[in-house]
Amino acid sequence: MQSHWARNGCRWQRCWQCWECRSSSPRQRSPSGCRACAQIRPRRPRCVVRSTKDRSSPRGSCVVPAPRRESVTSALIVTTLVIFLIGAIAAIKLSGRDSTADTRPAASVEVRTTTPTSTSRTPTPTTTAPTTTAATGLISVEATGSNPLTSTASLATRPCRLPPWATTPQATQVFLDAALDCLNQAWSPVMARLKLPFQPASVVTTADVSTQSCGRPPEESSYYCDGVIYLVPASYLGTNAGPQGIPTAAVSMLAHEYGHHLQQLSGTLAASTKQISDVGWMSPQGLELSRRTELQAQCLSGMFMGTAFDVPSLRMAQQDNYTRGDAIGRQSNHGTPQNFGDWFTKGVQRNSLVSCNTWVATPASVG
Repeated sequence: MQSHWARNGCRWQRCWQCWECRSSSPRQRSPSGCRACAQIRPRRPRCVVRSTKDRSSPRGSCVVPAPRRESVTSALIVTTLVIFLIGAIAAIKLSGRDSTADTRPAASVEVRTTTPTSTSRTPTPTTTAPTTTAATGLISVEATGSNPLTSTASLATRPCRLPPWATTPQATQVFLDAALDCLNQAWSPVMARLKLPFQPASVVTTADVSTQSCGRPPEESSYYCDGVIYLVPASYLGTNAGPQGIPTAAVSMLAHEYGHHLQQLSGTLAASTKQISDVGWMSPQGLELSRRTELQAQCLSGMFMGTAFDVPSLRMAQQDNYTRGDAIGRQSNHGTPQNFGDWFTKGVQRNSLVSCNTWVATPASVG
């Protein structure tokens, strides 16, 4: 039982709660209106003196106010707020977990070099299997400047590690196959985002310049035809970057021909071939369209090289590409060495398909 201070008449005294007050004790009443006083003096509460008009208790009897009850409405509000906060915290944790699971950090660009039989600079091979799943139900778009291949998409940074370079046919084929795997891995996600069909290309080395046209005049060096890249060893063994730059020159040339593969998958190559045929292959308009086709492939090559290899490799690739293109006195269907190197560098530096849109470039930049 709690003891309280109450006023009885005109004097203060310690007393037990009056029977009118809320108490769990039996209903008993002393002559003075209060029970006997306790020995321990408690904290003094506010005591209310009964009015003479209150006939429910004797005159002057003490009544201790009942403790205030907690508002049911306040309790409900507090409970609701607590539940809401718990739910919000749980939702934030779950969303953070999902975003973390879907986020993969971009790999840094790196190249490991080995020199087993020569001084050639060679990246080490990748360990990730290439992506070869073809998108079903997707069709190419027979257009050039308005093709999805000229969108704002870019390549993710993905190091391409290649096996040691060697000049034997078997070792060269292994090296080029590994580089082709890197190209397939790099470009297949982009084609999927663009909702364009994708199929991996294949590569073969040959010393014979093919006479098959593939809908175009025969090539004089390495070329692309219907999903197959034909690399002529003489075209990269004679690089001006020296023996150390041969592997880089081979990969850069492979990436250029792979650019034609992307053009074919997207429908760009079909559209440009038709346009060139309509105006004539040897006409000024036809030669300009041919240069726009080649320089777009050059820019796509730069995009891959810039996201797959380190700075020393890129410098050798640039040195090699600025000496290629149309030689003096030859047909101007690939672009001048300056433009050939410039579009490669643009792909390296900007890494954006829209920057490789040669179809809307000025005639001087595709000369």
